[in-house]
Amino acid sequence: MNDDTNIKGAVEELNDPFNFEDDDEPQAVLLDKEPPFRIPKGKYKGVTLPRMVGVKPSYYDKVLALKEEIATDPEFQRHATEITWAYVHLRREVEEKAEELSEMRLRLAATMLLMFDQLECEGVDSVTLANRDKVRVDVQPHLIITDKPEFRQWCVEEGLSGLMSLPWGTANKLVKQMLVDGLPEPPGAACWARPKVIFSRGDK
Repeated sequence: MNDDTNIKGAVEELNDPFNFEDDDEPQAVLLDKEPPFRIPKGKYKGVTLPRMVGVKPSYYDKVLALKEEIATDPEFQRHATEITWAYVHLRREVEEKAEELSEMRLRLAATMLLMFDQLECEGVDSVTLANRDKVRVDVQPHLIITDKPEFRQWCVEEGLSGLMSLPWGTANKLVKQMLVDGLPEPPGAACWARPKVIFSRGDK
């Protein structure tokens, strides 16, 4: 598989398929009825946390339904090796499709730029095709923060400090290190034990 960022992103989704960003629905199913999980090895060895699965509840219901369907199949073998074989087979198939999709996204982006140029050249903002498909270009403002300290100061002056927070990735990294150092989570935050797949291809 080539070293394309689109493919990397798609593969990263495979490592953590239940990780959805959605402001309208909780992003995690908290398994608070199960006993806390003590991480057995690695950097976070000894850290004990309640369990979670990072998935929207609506999607998790579908996953559980399919899990039950697979588990009750008479041919299903409940052995770690057999289940891992099934996972790897699916994983390789999806990675191949991710590579195909990456190439399609690249071609789509290039064609989109050509379309932007030609629509502007011809002085139109939409095209309706013979099959009645229609494409319209809607140009809108898009913010880019060019000076973070200056923008932060403006937010404070405008009374928006209550809306400001660290990026999740930064906050997560900081708190994980706090746990390693034996410190509790900061006020207003809670950590949960969340599984993530690390897959290494044997033919690489």
